[in-house]
Order: sequence, then structure tokens, then C-alpha cells
Amino acid sequence: MSSSHPEHYLDADDLTLLVEVLTAAGFYGTTAKADPSGRIAAARFLLTALENGINTNEMLATALVERGDASSGEHQTPQQTKAEAIDRWDDEGGAVSSVSARSTG
Repeated sequence: MSSSHPEHYLDADDLTLLVEVLTAAGFYGTTAKADPSGRIAAARFLLTALENGINTNEMLATALVERGDASSGEHQTPQQTKAEAIDRWDDEGGAVSSVSARSTG
């Protein structure tokens, strides 16, 4: 679907690209924890992006992240949600560095 022509059908490269982007974002794969409706919505979003000429891994991944950032969290990728949770945990003092743990012990 490398062109923006509606009569162009998905080919194997397009499907591979979609799976790669969805997997990297946490929507697909053996460790994915995304709900099926979120995965479907992300896949539809990426299909539309492909139809509009966004056709590289980097561009699709960026579009998916921007979609999550613009939606006040509603359409975040599982990776975005995980990163925010880790950052919040770290900001709240959840991560204790090994240097400070050794110096107090």
C-alpha cells in the first residue's frame, strides 16, 4: 500500500510493516497486554496512514505516538502507558539507586 491509490491492496510488505509497528508499540506479540479494541483501533489508524502515504516504520511509529500524545491518553500505545508509569514511579521515589542503597547500608 505504498501508494495513496484506494484500489491498491495490502501486500506482504505492508502487513509485515504493520505487524512490526504494532509489536514495537506493544499492541501485538507474545508480551502484548493491549485490549483487542485498542489493537484494532491502532491497526485501523495505521492502515489509514498507509493509505495516505505514510509508509516507513519510523513514520508510522511516530504517527502512532503522536496519536497517543494528542488524545490525552485515550489512544496511547501500551509502550507509552508503560513508560509513563515507570516515570511516575521513579518521580515518586520508587527507584532507589544502587549507590545510595550501598552508602546507607
